[in-house]
Amino acid sequence: MSNLRPSKQFLGLEIDQLADGTITLSQPGYILTILARFNMQDANPALTPLHPKNRLDIDTLDAEEEVDQAVYQSIVGSLMYAAISTRSDIAFAVAALSRYNVKPYFVHLTAAKQVLRYLKATADAKLIFPSTTSTEASPLVGYTD
Repeated sequence: MSNLRPSKQFLGLEIDQLADGTITLSQPGYILTILARFNMQDANPALTPLHPKNRLDIDTLDAEEEVDQAVYQSIVGSLMYAAISTRSDIAFAVAALSRYNVKPYFVHLTAAKQVLRYLKATADAKLIFPSTTSTEASPLVGYTD
């Protein structure tokens, strides 16, 4: 193993290490990639991950049309990677959508596309880990196998 230099990118994450010791993590490239994969790059941006009036668990879903399960699972899986990596703001929405991976309906696909539209609006959002100036606090350390 050799230490080449501070990381700039890792598995779709953009890592920025500022001079004061602050570290930021973001995924704008990954978000643009999944928007293009699902043909949502020209969609209107959304202000919230899920619409508050949108009911995913209504009993009248039998009258609705089922959607392609593989496409729905691919969207939810892509959203889940973003939620786990840097976008904890969509974690609740992704957890709610993942409940319907086995039998998704049109209302679920619409909600998943709403999350994609939200990511489009907030693609440049970053996780910020401020530098620690206290001698008691330990610096951010990561390990990998």
